[in-house]
Amino acid sequence: MFNKVNEWFARLEDVMSFQAIRQGLILTIPVLLVGSFCLIFLNLPLAPYQDMLVSLPWLEGVLRLVYNATMGIFSLYVAVAIALRYANACADRFGDFFVQGAPFAALASYLMFVGFGSEGFDWAVLSTRSLFIAIVCGLVSSMLYCRLVRMKRSRRLYGDGMDSVFNQAVAGLVPIAVVIVLFGAVNVSVAQIAGVDSVEELFFQGVSALFPLATATLASGLLYLLMNNVMWFFGIHGGNMLDSVAQSVFVPGTAANAAALAAGGEPAQIVTKTFLDVFASIGGAGALLSLLVAILLFGKRRSSRRLSSFAAVPMFFNISEIMMFGLPVVWNPALFVPFIVVPLVNMVVSYAAMAVGLVPPVSVDVSWTTPPLVGGYVATGSLSGAVLQLVCIALGTALYLPFLRRYERAADDRARAGYVALLASFQEDERAGRDSKLMAAPGSPGAVARSLAEDVRALVLERTFELRYQPQFDASGEAVGAEALLRFEHPVFGSLYPPIVIELAKEAGIGGDLERAVFDRALDDAQRAEALAHAGVLRSGFDVSVNATAAMLQDEACVDFIIAAFRARGLDEGRVVVEATEREALRWDAGASALLHRLADAGIPLAIDDFSMGRTSFQYLETSVFSVVKLDGTIAKGVMENERYAEIVASITRLSEQLGFTVLAEYVETAEQRDRLVALGCSYFQGYLYAPALPFDDMVELAGASRSAPAA
Repeated sequence: MFNKVNEWFARLEDVMSFQAIRQGLILTIPVLLVGSFCLIFLNLPLAPYQDMLVSLPWLEGVLRLVYNATMGIFSLYVAVAIALRYANACADRFGDFFVQGAPFAALASYLMFVGFGSEGFDWAVLSTRSLFIAIVCGLVSSMLYCRLVRMKRSRRLYGDGMDSVFNQAVAGLVPIAVVIVLFGAVNVSVAQIAGVDSVEELFFQGVSALFPLATATLASGLLYLLMNNVMWFFGIHGGNMLDSVAQSVFVPGTAANAAALAAGGEPAQIVTKTFLDVFASIGGAGALLSLLVAILLFGKRRSSRRLSSFAAVPMFFNISEIMMFGLPVVWNPALFVPFIVVPLVNMVVSYAAMAVGLVPPVSVDVSWTTPPLVGGYVATGSLSGAVLQLVCIALGTALYLPFLRRYERAADDRARAGYVALLASFQEDERAGRDSKLMAAPGSPGAVARSLAEDVRALVLERTFELRYQPQFDASGEAVGAEALLRFEHPVFGSLYPPIVIELAKEAGIGGDLERAVFDRALDDAQRAEALAHAGVLRSGFDVSVNATAAMLQDEACVDFIIAAFRARGLDEGRVVVEATEREALRWDAGASALLHRLADAGIPLAIDDFSMGRTSFQYLETSVFSVVKLDGTIAKGVMENERYAEIVASITRLSEQLGFTVLAEYVETAEQRDRLVALGCSYFQGYLYAPALPFDDMVELAGASRSAPAA
């Protein structure tokens, strides 16, 4: 059953409207964080700090102003963000149009649905109380707007001489007007029929009417928590929706307990609003602090741990929206059961502890932003309150853990499918010679690419990538060098396709950092290889080849870095070879030749990889910059079946004698292929006939053994 539900949600994630909701909520996280931290700073439970705020009214005023401008109108941001994401997705899929019109339509639609400007309008609805209405308005209005814009795109209502932005705005005029009028008509109709000011008021009254109990008991508390968390799971701010219930049913209990203590009696009311906040919903709705602990201690997905680390500080103050919308928890079937159950279990355990006298009932109101342990101690006036919170957090962590495991397995399965699709698209672009934009890809492949880009960033910062070395041999079977090849073993996807790692690093703006890190590692290994060559373990001229992109070889600072790193290690001339593919050569500008000569003059030979019969290839050979030519794999493998390929290889080897470069054939897989290439004039070979890419020590062992072995 769970697998079927999970498959349904997985399909839902690929629906454009669902993606718009997810991405729109994520877009609002900066606003959410700013407002949340203002709330934290306003409510820090430290007497000296609160005294300071009183003495600095301007500071308190700034914090309240920022809070009102962020969290106070948070639903406005949500409506606009969802509309913008949906319109952008439509533009990507169906062609460019005036996407900026969608947020305008959404904003107007939302304001009408919350009764903005009506006599009974309450500014509080713009905060998080009407979050569900904001989601609906943002999505539905943008869907309608985009459909209308696409229907009208073929009609010309303006002159070509107009400014393009003006033209687009005019094209969006009628769709925006239609959306606004429709939403206005719906709101007026609902208001007249139901006798309310707005759709939001009717929705709010309907949700509030679902709560039938009027006394603060264990049963009413459990029902309140159940409804609150169910609403939160579906993106409705349950706390705001049920605020009137909380104020009338649960808030008076704490004051009654305090009065009883002041009169010398015993507090009798266990279920209060502070009790629910401090002991049942630790970390916010769903008691998400327990999920945070489970992820940080036991989580296996790097992306989830990164998000949890980012969310830890606000969650310490019970502000859980980053986890709620970022993981996400909302609309996540794998986490639905613990999200609902953990607060209920916390409440029952806490109620029992207070009922039997292990912990005093709550007698002091504390702000819901008070950190755990502190809140438990202050609310009960006892250390046992803090201990009870610890027990609840530990119990909640244990309850969340098996569901977290299931969620991670399902997420990994979806991510693997996304990676397969991403890889297929990337390799298709490679074959067609097209540039890829992996992180901008729609749907699951794009989400995987963006997550992988963060993994690559960590890979570079932590230097956790690996280099493998594929040895290169001469015709006698002796190893003459090795090519350094980037490898990254991903915990979910296994060994990543190296070109995709490089492309993601480039798109993430750390391509240069990755290349420098690879060169540093390869030059260290070249230094080790040189010492082994001097000791007679490896051939005296054994070299290490390192790949470089066009961007690196056109950057003077990068070329300086290569030369400086080479000289800093005291390497012999020719010990390191810099390789660039023919495709990369097509990207070089006029200034690249001088930088390439600088490398060659510094004792660093250059090799052109994947060499075919391209005009650019011969152009660079004529400059005498490249001392090694590595044949394109298609040609090297094709000599066995295609006589034309054999003629191409023979022509290149003859040219090598005239221009003074050596020819190395890659993808050599059989002895017959090697012998054919030798007959055509090839001198050096690399491929599975000899060895795959190996760890450095294994490569050295194989290369050293080749010195005394007879020719294969």
